[in-house]
Amino acid sequence: MMEKLLRDRSLIFLIFGLFIILSINLVLAQDSSNASMIVETNFIGFSEGVSGGGISIEVPDSVFLGNITKNELVSDEITFVINNTGNVDVTVTPILKDEDEEIYKNLFFRTQKSDKDGILNISKRIGEYSIDIDKPVTGKRARSKNCYIHLNLTDFSGEIKEDLIGYKTEVIFIAMAQ
Repeated sequence: MMEKLLRDRSLIFLIFGLFIILSINLVLAQDSSNASMIVETNFIGFSEGVSGGGISIEVPDSVFLGNITKNELVSDEITFVINNTGNVDVTVTPILKDEDEEIYKNLFFRTQKSDKDGILNISKRIGEYSIDIDKPVTGKRARSKNCYIHLNLTDFSGEIKEDLIGYKTEVIFIAMAQ
């Protein structure tokens, strides 16, 4: 009987101690003004039967468009490659990460330098341009398409008050299954 009494007291003491610790943590958590947390999850087995497949693209880490001056408001046109490394046909649309970025809203893309109908060589503003890329053929790692990019400030209504050396923005390429 004495053992049971000691065990019950120990259990009550333990529960009371946990209650005090949790109460202190709750008060401390309520006193903080801001907090953040990173949540990470692995989603595995959702591709269409091909390991590592689904929607996947590769783009260059960066491109340099050259110099723009008051007298020459159009940058160099740079060719870059988008690789479809997934296992589905995709439509890729570039957008600006910073929607308030005024200068780079004047980025233009096109699919070809020239074609007989003149449709694929028409430049479209960022956000309005999309390119379709088929999935890789069996046994190949990727299917690639060339894109052309340039910055055209001829219709830019903002004001650049000083030289901007190394001025950058981030372009996000959204890939969606066709």
